[in-house]
Amino acid sequence: MARTTIDHTTIRKWIEQRGGHPARVKATGGAKDPGILRVDFPGRSGKGTVEAIEWDQFFAWFDRNQLAFIYQDRTRGGQPSRFNKLVSRSTVGMPEGDGGARAGEPRKETAPDAIDLLTSQHRSVEQMFGDLGQERPGSAEHRRLFGELADALAVHTTIEEQIFYPAVKRAETEAILEESVEEHLQAKRVLATLLETVPDGDASAELEELAGLVEEHVIEEEHELFPIVRQLTGAADLRELARRMTELEAELRQGEPRAHIPEETEEPAPI
Repeated sequence: MARTTIDHTTIRKWIEQRGGHPARVKATGGAKDPGILRVDFPGRSGKGTVEAIEWDQFFAWFDRNQLAFIYQDRTRGGQPSRFNKLVSRSTVGMPEGDGGARAGEPRKETAPDAIDLLTSQHRSVEQMFGDLGQERPGSAEHRRLFGELADALAVHTTIEEQIFYPAVKRAETEAILEESVEEHLQAKRVLATLLETVPDGDASAELEELAGLVEEHVIEEEHELFPIVRQLTGAADLRELARRMTELEAELRQGEPRAHIPEETEEPAPI
């Protein structure tokens, strides 16, 4: 079961127990702003895109940006989990403040919005890449985890292309969106190849390529697209988009989302 906290001590203990450390995405931020915060673990995919930062810097910007930490202690199989997400406190009903000082106050329930939903999916996919890298290629567990990853990527790209991108298309976002669907196409082509090769043996190089493509796409969305969308789109509209996206995700998961990937490798999705 996932838990949510803003308590610095709890967060640091959970991360360090799993060999992790605070980090930032290199391509973001500035002289006094670390940019997009991350929790980095040994063996994480997307090498070279993040760098370690100090705990005091991490928590200073964690509080300044009013973030909350979602985490899981154990996997379904009983193993220590590294699943975590950094989300807006308003999304999960956490009170504003620093280090959980007001944690005893009642939570205000707030419906998630589209950007928080997509960001949450980004963190989940990153976790899946990390878990996959711990398994032996060709093993049953490796194949199972890859199937989950492929489905997650298929769902994510579909709800972006069919709902989110068309809804947020403006003069200010058009160029970024066109680049985004091109990046989706590149990732789909690699994923389509992996769907054929993973069951038969080692496809580590292709998986690393896919992880890199996904990592670059995530950075561009979270650092460039999402801030513009927040400025141009009202909170109620973003919550309505989240509702529609969640409905489509539920519909897609009734089947096998990854099965449609090979059919989507000819040209970028229209927006």
